[in-house]
Amino acid sequence: MTTIALAIAFAHFGRQRHVLTWTASYGAGVLQWLANAGGFFLQSAAMFIVTGITLIVSASLLAIGIRQRSGRPVNIMAFAAPAAVVCVAIAVAIGVFGNQIMQGMIIPAYVGLLLLVSAASLWPLDRAMTPPEKALFACLILFALCQLALAVSATFIRSATEGKDLYRNILSLGMPTIYVGTAISAVLVVAGDLAQQLRSQMRHDSLTEVLNRRGLEEAAAQAIAQARRHDRPLSLVICDLDGFKALNDTYGHIAGDHALKGFARLLTLAVRRGDIVGRMGGDEFGLLLQDSDAQAAADVMERVRLEVAHLSLPRVPDGTLRASFGVAALLADDRTLEDMVHRADAALYTAKKLGKNRVSIASAA
Repeated sequence: MTTIALAIAFAHFGRQRHVLTWTASYGAGVLQWLANAGGFFLQSAAMFIVTGITLIVSASLLAIGIRQRSGRPVNIMAFAAPAAVVCVAIAVAIGVFGNQIMQGMIIPAYVGLLLLVSAASLWPLDRAMTPPEKALFACLILFALCQLALAVSATFIRSATEGKDLYRNILSLGMPTIYVGTAISAVLVVAGDLAQQLRSQMRHDSLTEVLNRRGLEEAAAQAIAQARRHDRPLSLVICDLDGFKALNDTYGHIAGDHALKGFARLLTLAVRRGDIVGRMGGDEFGLLLQDSDAQAAADVMERVRLEVAHLSLPRVPDGTLRASFGVAALLADDRTLEDMVHRADAALYTAKKLGKNRVSIASAA
């Protein structure tokens, strides 16, 4: 069921690479359980070798998928080489020596280490874990502990029958439960990622990848509240490209899109990490500069204004782009973004009226 759920998630929700890897992991897990059942009922050493190999493959794919999702580098050989060595050891232990102690130790010990690597890779470096991530992390740790407990319990096996009770109890009682728990939590992580992706799409402009008007208003509410709480300055900048309609008419809408994306990228690079950039509509953008009064914000925008003419964009000749900027500082009576927008718009209108390609500060600031 988990394999089917992950396959559907991959096919219909973005075709993310780590979801495909997890689908393959649980697909290998299905083969593992079938081979294990076949080995038990048929008393087939070959089936037990297949069981071990598919378990190694499944655990390796799970670890690789988690690293893919976390954006960490994936060295396939770093997983394939030790996995191949362990698979050979399994084949020798089971097929040649028939050594049940080696069989019971090698596989779970290696899988346990892989699961610990997976749990470490799941931990985000730059944010807190989401609830689904916490659930998957806990399941991975429990899964690893169960596997390592299996490896330890294998040392108590003395013969085909003696000393197997503990091993069988862990395998039959603990492993199915934690296996299902890990599968469910992995599906929840995929669902959580999808929900986060949808929330991000609702708040971001698809063309320029900055905030859209809704996202800008939500971020502005927090920025204004924080500025009020800490008695810090805050400035709003509204800007647009001069003659954008003429650019579209002359060079085409694709050129216009390139201009918007280039302008948005320039604005994003010009401000600090905590500042906010959003597209208000058309070629008009809004920026909230925290801890900046109107003059400081105007100085930043002046540097942007000078750089706009030097943007190198496909289908747009150098020197074609120009931009105008209106700046308004947060005043004592301002409560929402719209209070600041009115003054910043007036300042932008002044910049246009004075000949465009300039920065204007609202007189009320």
